[in-house]
Order: sequence, then structure tokens, then C-alpha cells
Amino acid sequence: MTGNESKMQKGRAWWAVWALLSRSSFYKILAVLCLMALGESLFFYRILGGDGRPGSLEELVNAGLTSMFFMAALGMILLILVRTVRQTEEKGRYTLMSLKISQGRRFFIRTAYCALCLTVLFSVQVVLIFCVTEQYKAAMGTGGVSEQFLFLAFYRNEFLHGILPMAETGKWVRNLLLILAFSMEVAGGRKNGVVTLISLFVLTAVWFVSPVGMGYRDGIVDFVSIVVIAAELLQMFFARESE
Repeated sequence: MTGNESKMQKGRAWWAVWALLSRSSFYKILAVLCLMALGESLFFYRILGGDGRPGSLEELVNAGLTSMFFMAALGMILLILVRTVRQTEEKGRYTLMSLKISQGRRFFIRTAYCALCLTVLFSVQVVLIFCVTEQYKAAMGTGGVSEQFLFLAFYRNEFLHGILPMAETGKWVRNLLLILAFSMEVAGGRKNGVVTLISLFVLTAVWFVSPVGMGYRDGIVDFVSIVVIAAELLQMFFARESE
């Protein structure tokens, strides 16, 4: 086999796994994102249209239960991805065998797909907040949204700062580690990995919203995420050695 043929085969293998994953989960994840957007929008519309309007954007975000909607969406997407990985391994077994895709390569492709899905979730949440900001400013009759207004809101509200940490490198690293840990744990496809996944999700749900700056909660989340990532990489290394 020539070098070009080898590259083409690897490319087909990549897209075959990617297609199996997206076909089983794309519309389901899209539905979850739409439900999250609809739920948050209804809460915000109800609050802004009432008599007791919030005094600030940060109060609006808290009153709209934004963090609860986000965490619910995160949990649902993780469940969808876990089910998707299992289905692709079972239903797409013969396709994967015919393309001679190694277990290690399947793991990294699944990890990349899961990481993309979780990154989209974070991105959609940020866009929703930008849209809500416009609604808030219109309802309060304060004109357009200034950069300083958004900047202060994303620093004063702990959830907003956790989603988009601005210039705080520590929380960017925390979010990246969380996305990688979730993605690798799902991609591993282990039955006993569900316990680890649930534990990591509970830890995230409890400690994702934290004060500005790196605190002990962020440090613990980072440590647990690194342990999960290292465990998955070691397991995949030994699995490849045994092939």
C-alpha cells in the first residue's frame, strides 16, 4: 500500500466513525440545545415582562435559573453521547472491522467528537446570554449594549464568568480539562466508566459556579479531571499494547 492510499484509508476510517457518531446523536443534541434555549428564553421573558424586574443582568441570570438549565443540558448531552458510543460499537462493528480501524484511533475520534459537542454547548450558552443582554437593555430602556456592560456582567456573575472566563487563564484551563475528561470518559465506552462519569458530573454541577479567581474548588476539579484523563490514556495505551 502506497503512502497516498494509506492516507486515504485513514481518512475514510475517520469519516466513517464520525458519520456513525453524528448520525446517532446530532439531532438529539440539537434538540437538547433548542430545549435549553427555549427554557431559558421563557424564563427571561417572564421575568422581564413582570413587575419585579431585576436590577442588573447578573440578577436576571440568577433569577432565570440559567445555571440549572445549562447543567441539565450538559447531563442530557452526556447521556446521549454515552448511548451513541455504545450503539456505534454494536451496530457499526462490521463497518469498523472492514475499515480496520484500531481501538486507539476509534477512541481519539470519539473523544474529538464528544469534545466538539460539549464545546458547542458552551458556545450556545454564551450566545444565549448575549441575546438576553440585548433583551434586558431593551426592557430597561438603556439603549445598546456596551462592551464595558458585558465585561462587568461576566466578571460579577460567577456562572457567567465560569462559562466565559474572560482573561482568567485558570478557569479556561479548568473548562478545557473538564471537556477533555468528559469526552475521554465517554469515548472509553467502559461499563464501569458510568460511575466515574456521574461522579465527575456531580462535582461539576456542585462546584462549576465558583468565585472569580482560582480557588480550592477549581483546584479539586482540575485534579479530578487530570486523574480521569490520565486513567483513560493509560488504559488506551495498555489496550493498544495488547492488540
